[in-house]
Amino acid sequence: MLSSRLLPLLLLVSASICYHNTEASTHWLLNTNGQIIPQLTSPFYLRRSYDLIAFLNQNVYKQKIDLIIAELLQIKSNLTAKMNNLDAYTNELTNKIGCIPNFYLDESDILSTIINMNYINRITVPDKTSTTTVSASVGNSRAVASKGKNPSPKCADYLKLDFSVASFDHLDGLHNRTQLKMAPEDMFKSLEYYIPSVKSPQALADDLRKHPTSWKYHTIASYYWRKKGNAREAIECARRAVVLAPRKHKDIPLLSMGTILQRSQYLNDSLVVLRAAVDHEPSEPENQMALGNTYMLLSEFNRSFEAYKAAESLDSVYSEHNDYIKKSINCFKDLKINLLTMERLLQDIIPGLERYGSLQKEFDEYHEKLDREQAPLKTRVFDEAYSKQVDFLIQRSQICTTRMTKEKSEPILSCDFISDVQMLMEDFAVEILNNYVDLKKELINTYKINSLGIYKKIFVEHF
Repeated sequence: MLSSRLLPLLLLVSASICYHNTEASTHWLLNTNGQIIPQLTSPFYLRRSYDLIAFLNQNVYKQKIDLIIAELLQIKSNLTAKMNNLDAYTNELTNKIGCIPNFYLDESDILSTIINMNYINRITVPDKTSTTTVSASVGNSRAVASKGKNPSPKCADYLKLDFSVASFDHLDGLHNRTQLKMAPEDMFKSLEYYIPSVKSPQALADDLRKHPTSWKYHTIASYYWRKKGNAREAIECARRAVVLAPRKHKDIPLLSMGTILQRSQYLNDSLVVLRAAVDHEPSEPENQMALGNTYMLLSEFNRSFEAYKAAESLDSVYSEHNDYIKKSINCFKDLKINLLTMERLLQDIIPGLERYGSLQKEFDEYHEKLDREQAPLKTRVFDEAYSKQVDFLIQRSQICTTRMTKEKSEPILSCDFISDVQMLMEDFAVEILNNYVDLKKELINTYKINSLGIYKKIFVEHF
């Protein structure tokens, strides 16, 4: 009982007494064999063994470091488990990407453009309703004389049309039609042989001038502007065509209007218009396909497949296209789920890593204070009889140099040594973890940007 009380006092006294030539250790430990041995890496092995304040502060720093190390070890274990899980999903990518070359689908592959000759014939074959008089549904519409030496097929130059519910002007896309933007539809170049005026703006302008109330010429003019990628002019022509067309042909300009909205990313408005096109003519496969494409872009896959199936039942030419889309969805669904899971796991790692980095800075701060008062490891006195301690120092040699002395002709090897705390610092290298996270981010973003195609925008993972 008495010895247990005296031991702390003896340690304190030994740390406070200074003799210039002393060879006493400032910290001893009782091992399992009952031997008291000096601890060379003790934080209480001070440069100034007589400094009581430094001795007391060392205890505070040591306790703080112990707490930090315990939390660092816990976080590192947790991060390691999460990184191993993330690596498993990374390895799975190899199995997921095999189908990409065969079933890649870009947004342009799912957007609608008429290429069906049966549909085109409905426009090109003359009928009694190819021109009409301006009806009451047009409202304040009136013919406008084309001006200028080089007339263009701008439909507003030939027929005025103010706000009209019949042309769906209540929709946001139509209300903001001057802001619509779309890419050129190169597929319309294949129509130039069947509809020459699609190629000739002069001929189309002449037709509009002669027949300003013809729904067909306004529809063809909308194709002309879609081919140019001018959504603003294309929608103006489509509006007029929708108002002017008789009921049995109204689905044709409705399809053009819905497609312009679709390509301009007004998908909900496109859905309203294309549903109207299908309502007017459900037996037209082009209408069903366009509706299915908009449902697809809105990630409503079940309704999309219903429309695709309807189009396929009307014309088997669409079966191959629809089969390709189904296989593409199955391929990219697995890939996207894998990438999103990786992204979620990576985001789950970041908070722990941030705390890890913060703790490491705190660790370095307290270690610097602890190390400032400690005697260098290589200068500490030890009994050569303790062979394990000699081996201990040899194993911890870090930087060694040789020097000559006057007393001896042979060079002397001098080394710096790594303490326990310094070794732990190397284990907690936050830079390695940060590099790991950066590489994973780059990998995920590369696949999402370059490999997902249309599936960057649609929620195939919910299918």
